[in-house]
Amino acid sequence: MLQKLEALVKQARKAGEKITAFNGEFRVISHYDADGIASASIMARALMRAGKRFHLTMVNQLSETLIAELAGQKRDFVIFLDMGSGQLRMIRQHLSKADVIVIDHHQQEGSMEGSKIMQVNPMDFGIEENISGSGACYIVSMSLGPENKDLSAMAIIGAIGDSQAGAIGEEWGLFGLNREILKDAMDINKIKVSRGLRLWGRYTRPIHKALEFSVDPYIPNVSGSESHAVQFLHELGIPTKRENGEWRTLADLSEDEQKKLASGIIAERVNGNHPNAEWIFGDVYELLDKGGECRDANEFATILNACGKMGRAYMGVELCLNVAKAFLEVKWVLEKYRKSVGDGIRWVYEQMEKGNDEVIRKSGNAWYVLAGGRVSEHILSNVISIIEKSLDIGKPVFAFADSESGVKVSARANGKLVEGGLNLKKVVSKAAEKAGGLGGGHSGASGATIPAGSEGVFIEAAENMLSHGEETNKSLSSEKNINHDSNPINSEKGNENDSRIGKGSKKVDGKEVERKGLVQYFGS
Repeated sequence: MLQKLEALVKQARKAGEKITAFNGEFRVISHYDADGIASASIMARALMRAGKRFHLTMVNQLSETLIAELAGQKRDFVIFLDMGSGQLRMIRQHLSKADVIVIDHHQQEGSMEGSKIMQVNPMDFGIEENISGSGACYIVSMSLGPENKDLSAMAIIGAIGDSQAGAIGEEWGLFGLNREILKDAMDINKIKVSRGLRLWGRYTRPIHKALEFSVDPYIPNVSGSESHAVQFLHELGIPTKRENGEWRTLADLSEDEQKKLASGIIAERVNGNHPNAEWIFGDVYELLDKGGECRDANEFATILNACGKMGRAYMGVELCLNVAKAFLEVKWVLEKYRKSVGDGIRWVYEQMEKGNDEVIRKSGNAWYVLAGGRVSEHILSNVISIIEKSLDIGKPVFAFADSESGVKVSARANGKLVEGGLNLKKVVSKAAEKAGGLGGGHSGASGATIPAGSEGVFIEAAENMLSHGEETNKSLSSEKNINHDSNPINSEKGNENDSRIGKGSKKVDGKEVERKGLVQYFGS
């Protein structure tokens, strides 16, 4: 891993030198989700500090039409963030006269040979997990100056927004290079890490709603039922409302109430014969320069995602850059986002209850949700993620929604399926190609855009691959060894916040590695 990381840093340095040498205006294009917004914010701050001029645009997808439009603008230098690796052919074709840097963490499609494209992508160096697009941007920003170490917190927010917090046994949190970036953020008191209940919505969701929507950890007789969640809290003696009548959140609980809640959840899981019933805790990431509902990194990532999906990606960038007015304006965006996602989920469940097999098509291999115009393409991935987790059907779920460009496809699969060899990126990419579209993503979460009316072709192609096992990722086990077992972290303690990062020393490439963060690789 050390050699791979050093090679990645070397490439980032080259990109930094190229950025430093250019004195014109950069054209920066980034994805509009939480990871993309964090990536854009890192690059914006780094360029501003370097005294560079830039024009930033946040987009839903990197289409050939958009790339052709960029070519028409006759830009001298274009930077793509959290996207571009899957569109190298189109970039090479249309932007042959421009200098291009692609900073991404998705799988490469197409060749850069003979072009002016430079790519900074961890996958090129065998680092295929545990670093997001914003993490790659952070590494490039560090090549522009050590003052950019404070941008590490944005990279952690982006990683969480990209669903990179996961579990290894009883340990739940960020791993691999994400933990090294986390160490940088902790060193400068940007983030505090503590141990807490793995319940979503610490600052923003009423306690009973946090319990109702908890699927990992699953709480028997509580998860999935609002009334049962309220009754559960009543039996534990935990009030659901404040004295002023407002709903209480997890952040409002006293230490004694938190212990009661944890004991109650464990007891329900034991009674439900759940294995590892006590595995309900995980890392909680607190943003020390933020307040209110922005204090929790999970919540902040959700807010950024809401900004992007509600057409206010610029507001997400302003939040990351601490523009005061954005914190005042974002609440209505978050409320609109929650309502849209809630309406989408409710509609899907209604179709399930009706047994509408025209909308919910089930096979022995997967579920297919044909939402049409009933769920916005911008929140389709969020709706289907929640549906897949809450149903726990043990099969991949594919969802389709009308899009300005045809049909948006979003696919999700749980960790067990991915560990067993499922590679949704492969399935979606090939099925989209058969349907005349374009797809990409990751093993457990992938997406595509296909022509209107081609859903049947896509489904047939996906079924074919799933039936014949063509989706198996042969290198999956080796990827896990690279990123989990060989993660450059040991038990050396730094400040008080370091106690949750890593247990036991690790040896990588024959050497013992000290947990010092990524900043050590940018020394003189």
